[in-house]
Amino acid sequence: MPHRFCAICGSELDENAPHFGMCLNCYLEENPLFELPKSYNFRLCMDCLKYSKKEEWFEPVENEIYLVIEEVLNRFLLKKYTRQGLITFSFSFDKLLYSSRNLLTSLDVIITGEMAGNHKFTHQETLRVIIDYELCKNCANLRGGMYYLSIVQLRVKDNTQFGIIKEVLEDISILAENLFSRDDKQYIAKIEDQPLGVDLYLSTNELMNRIISHIKANHHFILKRTKKLVGRDSQKGRNIYRLKSLIKFLPFRKNEYILINDSKYFIESLTKNRVMLRDEKQTKLVKNFSFFFEDKIRIKKLEEEE
Repeated sequence: MPHRFCAICGSELDENAPHFGMCLNCYLEENPLFELPKSYNFRLCMDCLKYSKKEEWFEPVENEIYLVIEEVLNRFLLKKYTRQGLITFSFSFDKLLYSSRNLLTSLDVIITGEMAGNHKFTHQETLRVIIDYELCKNCANLRGGMYYLSIVQLRVKDNTQFGIIKEVLEDISILAENLFSRDDKQYIAKIEDQPLGVDLYLSTNELMNRIISHIKANHHFILKRTKKLVGRDSQKGRNIYRLKSLIKFLPFRKNEYILINDSKYFIESLTKNRVMLRDEKQTKLVKNFSFFFEDKIRIKKLEEEE
């Protein structure tokens, strides 16, 4: 069999040559596994490390800057090479530059690609990555402390019952912290004191519903929901409403004694919207929750049976 030689470098070709007229090195130089631009930039939230190339922000799998950079390059730049599983990539980093605030602003990423199933076919390129820092929408709202989509208003009948508000706020704070640890879109933007309670300004309607369900497990109250048109989402073509939920707590619980206009009653049971009472003559009385919030009705809780 006659000898064959590489048309580029002139070296002798063996039976493993990938092309009839070229050796492996020359073939890979003429036909690289992948080609990349000289530089690449993306946006990174300086608070939560979410990243974006256009409008949408993505939550990183790992909150470590180098792993985020790898995720960005795989998602936006190398996807066309990796989606068929023909090339696997590895990364190394060099020439790191930091800002005066100690933020990594640019670096060289050395990207090595290897053809799956054939380790001889490899290629390496150096990419200059530039990081543009800004706050994602959620973190901008968090820093501003003024963004909210819903309001929960907690109210008692008079200022002698503020203990209920304190107890409920402590429970809500624990709930909100747990939800925020799993989803940073769920948070209380601010709390405002009111004459007979507090207003909670919430980031999502979902958080409002979770809070109401949580309170309902241990307390009885009147709930009134309203909504107000505050704008329109032009991209989704729908109106934007701000929801408000007013919660008025009953000033007593089951098995307690109260005075209603100076008459003594025992709280026998509480249902979804009714209170079952018995007076001192053991006469049964049934009242809707709304009865206890009428201005002419005076309610006083007794600490123990007289």
